[in-house]
Amino acid sequence: MQLQNEKAPHKSYLVFDPVGVATSERNNLRYFHQMFEWQRLYPNRFDFLNTEDIEFYAGLGEKLEKNMKRHFIELMGEADHIIVPASATTNVDSPLLNWQISQAVNGFRLPVIVCYMGVENIFVKDFVRYENWVPAKIRKYISRDSALIAHIPFTRDKLERAVASFSLKDHLLPWNSTTIF
Repeated sequence: MQLQNEKAPHKSYLVFDPVGVATSERNNLRYFHQMFEWQRLYPNRFDFLNTEDIEFYAGLGEKLEKNMKRHFIELMGEADHIIVPASATTNVDSPLLNWQISQAVNGFRLPVIVCYMGVENIFVKDFVRYENWVPAKIRKYISRDSALIAHIPFTRDKLERAVASFSLKDHLLPWNSTTIF
């Protein structure tokens, strides 16, 4: 229940690879489950728009791609930003993962929050070290400085602050493609 002077959390769209989520060892499903648990425990701090979709579409892959894309676009229209997990298990070349990022950034101009899994601190010099963790589209936007991207370690506190700090609708945006938060 929302208190009168308590603001609703910004709406987050979680970028994921529906093909690889359940059918591959290269997935971030455990991190999504952690975010779902945080939302359950702190509903006034997190509002992930597509938690059910990640579970539902996992493993269905390309069978429903056209319907998935239409649905994803609808959800992106409601979102304040997108969250992109980055880890050693991210399928960085996934066409659907990179398509979601492209639609969110180019179509909706949404700010991006990249969460680095298992990392306690992130610095600009670390982008080279973690380059293979980041989806191809994100690497392209960083190289061209053509998207508004915040980079954070994956902790509840950092994610909570980033989610509250970046919103297209509230005009709260990262400075550039390499904003460290």
